[in-house]
Amino acid sequence: MKSGLIVYLVGGAELPEDFDLADCCKEIGFPADRVELVGSQQGFFNVEDAWHHLFTKGYGEVKLLVAQTDRECLRPIHPVVRLSG
Repeated sequence: MKSGLIVYLVGGAELPEDFDLADCCKEIGFPADRVELVGSQQGFFNVEDAWHHLFTKGYGEVKLLVAQTDRECLRPIHPVVRLSG
């Protein structure tokens, strides 16, 4: 089963264009086949849209990570939540 991760970015921060979100998630212990971003200025507008996108692309296991960024990498705010799978 393919795994997906939704990163909900809080605090209104934006990620630099060259930021590798999937690689950063692997580094902090949250590997996934595909990573989608939900943020105020980037990515999807809400978690439901990102979840639906992953589900329709065949990702059966989807998790949600709420995090902040310091432009270097992500800092999880809460434990990761399994949405499906």
